[in-house]
Amino acid sequence: MNRLLIVDNEDYVVNGLIEVISQLSHLELEVIGAYSAREALDWLKRTKIDIVVSDIRMPGMDGITLQQEIMRYWPKCKVIFLSGFNDFDYVQNAIRGGALDYVLKTDGDERLIEAVEKAVAKLRDEIEIESLIVKSKNQMRMAFETLQQDFIRQLLQGERLEERELSKQFADLHIPLQPSMPVLAIIGRVDEWMENVSHYDRYLLLYSIRNIAGEYLDTMVTQISLPVDRFNIVWMIQPKSLQPSSSLRVQEDTWSMIIRFVQGTFEMIQAACKDLIKLDLSVLIADTPVGWAEVGSKFALLRSNLARGLGSGRKVLMIDQQFAGNGTSESPLPMDAASLIGNLASMLENNRRELFFDLLDELLLQRDSESQEKHYFMAVSVILSFHTKELKLCGSDERWDIGRLIFPDLMTAPHDAADYLRKCAESIFDFRERSRGESENELMMKVKTYIADHLTNDLSLTIIAETVSHNSSYLSRLFKQNNGVGIAEYITDCRIRLAKELLEDPGNRIQDIPAAIGFTSVQYFYRVFKKVTGKTPQEWREASV
Repeated sequence: MNRLLIVDNEDYVVNGLIEVISQLSHLELEVIGAYSAREALDWLKRTKIDIVVSDIRMPGMDGITLQQEIMRYWPKCKVIFLSGFNDFDYVQNAIRGGALDYVLKTDGDERLIEAVEKAVAKLRDEIEIESLIVKSKNQMRMAFETLQQDFIRQLLQGERLEERELSKQFADLHIPLQPSMPVLAIIGRVDEWMENVSHYDRYLLLYSIRNIAGEYLDTMVTQISLPVDRFNIVWMIQPKSLQPSSSLRVQEDTWSMIIRFVQGTFEMIQAACKDLIKLDLSVLIADTPVGWAEVGSKFALLRSNLARGLGSGRKVLMIDQQFAGNGTSESPLPMDAASLIGNLASMLENNRRELFFDLLDELLLQRDSESQEKHYFMAVSVILSFHTKELKLCGSDERWDIGRLIFPDLMTAPHDAADYLRKCAESIFDFRERSRGESENELMMKVKTYIADHLTNDLSLTIIAETVSHNSSYLSRLFKQNNGVGIAEYITDCRIRLAKELLEDPGNRIQDIPAAIGFTSVQYFYRVFKKVTGKTPQEWREASV
């Protein structure tokens, strides 16, 4: 929505133009009137103005001087000058100052409407959406690698996304892998850094390892790699020849071949790293590909296994299945404790209800009691922090049995403990839903009360928004979303309802009613009243007697 300011020292000119331009609903304009250049300056200081229609000859400050002030505050504002005189010098100065158009008052409303439509079109053109998108895409292309790595890193930390959102992120970030196909995870570790290697040199060497691996792997697989810390690199791999529509047999045979290819290829990659950059590289390859939802768990398992037992040696090259049943393996957490708490808290913080409970259910349904107990108390710590921060401090009537949360009977009644934990988490999401609805209802009540109390005054969107301390564009959207009509339409309905009440009293003269309900002219009131009711004010009065 653009904001248009009409400036003239003649009241009837301002009121008449407000009436004319307000009817141009297709332009979506908020129309404001100022009855002097000084009053116009107050508006310029107060809020963004997109278009100004101003008399060029006014006492105190003429239109040319006002134009200079307009450009100082809002350089992209479009200025249309009005004049009763066809003065070439004024026209020339106005155009030099950047005025969009110059309209004689004798030209009629059609000529002014044409100028306003021209201004709105120019504003739209200047947004240059296509050019901005192209420019942004070019800049994004340069940053894609970083963005891709950040996104994959989130998945490795256990972030869960719905299939549609995952596909969109892959497309937007130009990630070369397919979100609908499983992926093979591989983790590599620099066994030891040379002495006195700077942070910058370490980064370059990690980048070199990724480039060396890419040279060998790219013939058969599509891959993306990223450093996860100063020692470890992770590769995510899919076969180039495989499609989501391939038969199950083809998929199994292809993955079996790719795992063998990857294992053999990493032998060469290890040798190249030692030969070219003098670094020992250990590698652990997942035994099976996994869906993207399980990537975080698989990565945590690989990282855990590479840090202990056989994995703690130098120049290790192993398939992860070699760790099964060796007597030393523990059941690792799907992710480390900090990531677990961080993901649950993030989902709760961002109101991701469904994803929160998906992760919570997975964590609570552990087979071994030790992992189940760890996960339970981690989840309790998350929701208790939000209980204190939101429910308690906001004066909610929600009452939790804290003792039941902190001292659960996980041995004999684990399902009861998990169900109560879920119930407490549900109450946080429910509380937010109620709070948001109550806040919106309270705001709508404030707006409607202000409108009802000020029907005879200027009820521009800007003034209403300032009164309730909200952005005008946001308030306009929220009001329509909650009420089904825009603020301007609601104000008109309120004024017409009041007009009907006043018309029922024969003691009220019809010509006095427009001013009493906030209309700037009798003619405009007549047109709006008939448009809304289908009758003139006189016909309405006669029908209501």
